[in-house]
Amino acid sequence: MAAMLARCRPFCRGLVTATRPKVMKRFYQEVMLEESKTGTPCWRVLLDGKVVKTPKGTPLELPGRGVAQEVAGEWQQQTEDILPLEMPFTTLGCTALDITQHDPAASVDRLLPFLEMDTVCFQGEQDLLAERQRQEWGPLREWFASKYEVTLGVASGLAAPNHPEETLLRITQLLLDRDAWELCALEVATQTAKSFIVASALLDKSTTAEEAIRLAQLEEDFQIERWGMVEGDHDVMETEMLKWLTAC
Repeated sequence: MAAMLARCRPFCRGLVTATRPKVMKRFYQEVMLEESKTGTPCWRVLLDGKVVKTPKGTPLELPGRGVAQEVAGEWQQQTEDILPLEMPFTTLGCTALDITQHDPAASVDRLLPFLEMDTVCFQGEQDLLAERQRQEWGPLREWFASKYEVTLGVASGLAAPNHPEETLLRITQLLLDRDAWELCALEVATQTAKSFIVASALLDKSTTAEEAIRLAQLEEDFQIERWGMVEGDHDVMETEMLKWLTAC
């Protein structure tokens, strides 16, 4: 099991605790939950009485019963072969403990470039697209600026949004104040949506995963309306996005 959990296809390419997921046969019969009350209260998933561990050998100790039930459900749903890329809650837990917890500053360093060139801070040059962006992304930018007390730049064409340095410094500190679970979820959501602002709305604004996809894919959906869709590709991508954003 230690070598099985490579991360989320291209969405989570920066978060890897194992070099390549190996095909494994299901080796257990019973999946159970156990609450640990020693030290910080947490929940564990047991496979035939043995605690699930991360790829680096750390017991997968989860912060709440709800997420533990999701992880247990993923293990219960495995059939003949274990498919780690179909286990987003397990993946998030392992990533939080093996990667994020040990180096939160590195997680912040990976997140900031997404904010610096955030999708929702670009304004299209076509009138119809620009108007849709103003209607959909304008309120989202206003929420973000008010929620985190920052100023955002907005760019058009090839220019960068050029957020004030104070904005980046404040967001850096706010990110470092998050625990490993929140930071990990935010990073996976950001890499999935390709937008730090959309991911922030998913975690802090009660935005649904479906709504986050709609906001992240606004420009692409606009182009599809005009030029049509490549059959299969768009649906597959949205299914993958929904899987990971729901877990976040």
